[in-house]
This record gives sequence, C-alpha cells and structure tokens, in this order.
Amino acid sequence: MRNSVRKMLLCGAIGALAVLVNAAPVTDKNENQLKVLMVGNSFSICCLDFTPQIAANLGYNLDLASIYIGGCSLERHCKNFQSEEKGEAPGIKKPYRYDRSVANVRTVSKNKISLIEALTNTVWDVVTIQQASHASWNPQTYEPWGDQLIAAIRKYAPKAKILVQETWSYPPWDGRLKKFGFDGPEMYKRLHQTYGDFAQKRGLEIIPTGTAAEIVTNRNQLFTKPDFHFNKVGTYLQGLVWAGKLFNVDPRKCTYTPSFVTEKRVKELQESAAQALGLR
Repeated sequence: MRNSVRKMLLCGAIGALAVLVNAAPVTDKNENQLKVLMVGNSFSICCLDFTPQIAANLGYNLDLASIYIGGCSLERHCKNFQSEEKGEAPGIKKPYRYDRSVANVRTVSKNKISLIEALTNTVWDVVTIQQASHASWNPQTYEPWGDQLIAAIRKYAPKAKILVQETWSYPPWDGRLKKFGFDGPEMYKRLHQTYGDFAQKRGLEIIPTGTAAEIVTNRNQLFTKPDFHFNKVGTYLQGLVWAGKLFNVDPRKCTYTPSFVTEKRVKELQESAAQALGLR
C-alpha cells in the first residue's frame, strides 16, 4: 500500500499541486531574510529545531516564531481570537506559549501571548496555519474556521503572506488510526486531498511536509515508537521542506548534516523534500 501511495505521489499528486507548492517566491522582497510566524501546535513548533540552521546554511536569515497550544485546531484558534476581540474570558485571552528563533538563538517567553498580540508585535512576512493532526483528514473540520482565521490574519497582519503547512499522517502504531477506521497511507491520502482543496479554493500555497514524509524511504524512521510526532530525523526533513518553500531554494543544496544522521540519509531526506516541492 505504501508503495502504491508513493507512486501516486510521484506520478500525479505532486504535479497537481505544483502550482500551490512551487509557484513563486514567498514574498516580493529582494532581501534574503524573512520574518515568519507559525499559528499552530506541536506539528509546527518542531520547525524551530532545524529550520533556522538549514536556512542559514543555504544563505538566508530566518526569524521564526511560534505560538503554540498542543493539539490546537483551526476551530480553537478562531474561538481564542473571537474571545480576545470581544474582551471576554480573561483567563483564556493569552493562551499561547511563544517561542522565537532570531539569528539561530531560540528564546521562550516567560509570559503567554494572545493571537492578536502575536500578529501585531512584528511586521511578519509570512504567517502559517495548519489543522490539528487528528482532524487534518476531515474536510468538515476546516469550515468555517479556516476562513475566519485567515480573515483574522489579514486584519491584524495585512502585509503577511499566508501559507498552509500540510501536516503528516500517523505512523502505524498510533491507536487513533484504528478509531478512524483506516491506516496511515489512507490518512495521508485524505489529508493531502483536504489540504490541497482548502488551499486551492483560497489561493494559498502549501508547505508540503506531509508529502515529503510520505515519499521518504523507511518512513517509520522519522518517528520514535510510540510517538506520532517527528523525531530529530523527521524535524530535519521538515526543516528542509520549510526552508526550501520559504526561500524558493533547492534543499539539496544544504550542506548542514546533523550528527545524528548519516550523509546517505541526509541525501535521501533532501531528495524527498525536493520532490515534495516539485523540483526535478
């Protein structure tokens, strides 16, 4: 099944999404630097592990920030925002942990932050969004929350380009697959279609992390049992995809090789990232 999914990706799905994932540079800026805010959860905060280092190795300066609630869905982000705008429920007005990596130095704020504060504390070049992983495959969970979150970003960060991270499917040992009634490859197929439809209808581009994970050889090695989050190898792959998309650069040019992965494996990961980005 996994091989058939990989063949489908390489032959059809990647080409169909090429307009979304490899359409143009993220901004019209000529500088080799970007300020990026991730409105997400545990599938985005891990981008801070290696994306800044990879970007720097490729010759780019990435100021990368994350507002984080574990398992946070589009619906929860929107309800947090709506409460904040109305001045309601003071206890949940600042629910987000705030991490930021500037010049490859990561800091974690001692104080929590609200969505509006995060959107307005910097003039962001890019703001990214994503669905919670457990709902990523279900298109009904994107409405109307996706549009409401996009509207909030455009209101409070009007200069930012909005990108959608395609998250990844669960490894075979995750018990929720049984509850869903399908396996990992089928979860990927559904979330891939759902993210693609969501982004295309709104004219947004995709960061194809989930596709890169599906292409890579020995996919399960991106995880450490029993976890469904990426391990270090997985977050390195994620960093390659993000840096490649954000700066419109071929991740195969990266020469940064972490100590925990072999050069051979690095090449495999880079090739998977490049293929997911629609590069030949």
